[in-house]
Amino acid sequence: MSSDSILVELKGGVLTLTLNRPEKLNVLDVGTRRELVSALKSLEGNHDVRCVVLASKGDVFSAGADLRHSLELTEAEARDYTMFVRSVLDYIESYPKPTIALVDGLAVGGALELLLSLDIVIATPNARFGLTELNVGLIPGGGGSQRLPRMVGIRKAKEMVFTGELISAEEALALGLVNRVVPRERLMDEATKMCQRIIAKSPNGLRLAKQSLNQSIYREMAEGLKLENSSYESVVASADAKERIRAFLEKRRAADTKGS
Repeated sequence: MSSDSILVELKGGVLTLTLNRPEKLNVLDVGTRRELVSALKSLEGNHDVRCVVLASKGDVFSAGADLRHSLELTEAEARDYTMFVRSVLDYIESYPKPTIALVDGLAVGGALELLLSLDIVIATPNARFGLTELNVGLIPGGGGSQRLPRMVGIRKAKEMVFTGELISAEEALALGLVNRVVPRERLMDEATKMCQRIIAKSPNGLRLAKQSLNQSIYREMAEGLKLENSSYESVVASADAKERIRAFLEKRRAADTKGS
């Protein structure tokens, strides 16, 4: 399933997708985005996939969108392109498995917008983040103007977009843009440990919890609470939840119920 742009590995319940064009700074061109979605879709229903890790080869996580492609776009083509990018990121954001990004080096423009659609980000001290579109006369076009303020607050988002300046891994951690900062040599180990903790949970519970958490960003409180109630009702009645509750009360390991 691997391609020139994306390396795909499934091991121990962890699906690792690696951006594999370091000579091109792992630019997220149309082909790379399509291959990323194709790999995710092909394994979406695979019960062996319990956690997804997105990594990259080289010293740059990704330089973002393909600016040469942007130069060629008419207004009508730009409309189609932005809808395509939005569909990619919306799909990734709502992916039913937990997603973790590993960032070493730059993650700017469309790359940061990609990270904003993932669940968890682990970075190295070398990581740098920014929405740099205004530096080249553009504005964020992949959801950055909407997802970033919801994550770091409107004033910091305006500062980042208006100046196009980069922030460090430590500042990103303080803002909640990054979950953890670890040395480069520990990056994959940290992701593996986190995935193992996630894999121990109910797949169905994780899916519904992620759905409820995502909707908390976009819905009014009352709507979000209704969704949470509905999801909880579904989970608590499931065989998987009942087995896990019994196992906890009986101080034993839960039997595998295939996430039902």
